[in-house]
Amino acid sequence: MELSAKTLWPLFPLLLLVVVVCLTAALVMVVRRNMDRPTIRIQAGALICYGLAAVTAIASEGGGISSHVHRPFSILTQILIVWAIVRAWGQQRRSLVVVNAVAWAAILGDAALHYLLLR
Repeated sequence: MELSAKTLWPLFPLLLLVVVVCLTAALVMVVRRNMDRPTIRIQAGALICYGLAAVTAIASEGGGISSHVHRPFSILTQILIVWAIVRAWGQQRRSLVVVNAVAWAAILGDAALHYLLLR
């Protein structure tokens, strides 16, 4: 199998779906378990920032905006996810750690695919 956009394009929407599902599940977990306000804000912020990153990345595919616009949102999303993982680890919330780690892994997988395809 050759590494080209034609063969690997289905992975990008799949990774996007994995991140959205994981971040939504994490937000639902923290709200339903009545966790503290900072935890809820961190999870909501991560989901909102990833939504903005996804929208700007999709908009840049058509050439309407620069392809670099989505990067700050993506970096902020990753910072919030790592912060959520650290907080959940300290509170012994293993399921929240796992869901956030899967979301972060999918974001890093997306970045790795972009890097491989551009080389």
